[in-house]
Amino acid sequence: MRLLLVNMGLNEYQASALAYLLLLGETKATTLSKTSKVPSARIYGVLDQLSKMGLVSMRPGRPALYSPRPPEDIASALVSVSMNELKQKLRTLEEYAKALVKTSSRIYLKGEKGVPRVPLLRIVSVGDVSLEETKKLYDAAQNEIQILSRAMEYFPEVVDELKHAAKRNVSLKVILMSPNSLDSKDGRKQARILENINEALDKSVEIRFTEEMPIRGCIVDPEKGGKALFLVEDPGVPFFLREAAITSHESVVRGLALMYTLLWRHKTTKL
Repeated sequence: MRLLLVNMGLNEYQASALAYLLLLGETKATTLSKTSKVPSARIYGVLDQLSKMGLVSMRPGRPALYSPRPPEDIASALVSVSMNELKQKLRTLEEYAKALVKTSSRIYLKGEKGVPRVPLLRIVSVGDVSLEETKKLYDAAQNEIQILSRAMEYFPEVVDELKHAAKRNVSLKVILMSPNSLDSKDGRKQARILENINEALDKSVEIRFTEEMPIRGCIVDPEKGGKALFLVEDPGVPFFLREAAITSHESVVRGLALMYTLLWRHKTTKL
């Protein structure tokens, strides 16, 4: 019990006093001091702290009697206290962050003769992380989104981002694997996704199919400020061990966009 209370934010004396008070019920401070091993010189201060936190009730008298609040109230109060502390820490951190940006902006690269280099690639794990990065790319798109996918199974997870992009008049192009190249299970899955895409995006998206797909991923705004996320097939490698690459390097993004355009024009068909 005492360890649980410490883990929820109380110090050792507070946790010990409250744990024994829960066991004993209404009692005098002197009795609680003896059973909980909280020094008599500290017990009144500890009980006052617990009372202010809404964990203990005090009945005036000679002597005053202390009793614990119900366990549900104690748990709720401790969570509330921790949340308030976290909110305060977050506000303080945000103030520090603003000060950091303001201060460091004055000196950023002032000692460098050249310009900052854009990293060629940033590697992320495939799954939740790559999905969140994909959503960010869709949200940031201003002109064009080019998508390469086998069956686009993740469409339900990104449908809102694509809808918002379509409302911004962003061009949406999707290349999927030809149904003839998929096994029956993936084919059925792709057919369901296509129904969802047509229902959600209607004429806002162009879809074509290919027999060849060297990479999978998306390319966003390749002409200006472009970014891309891509991965390759890794047969035999468990899904959670696969990796995707993200790039904002202008040359890499344009190269991927050129590959996409060639594939779109010469290696794809409509159903």
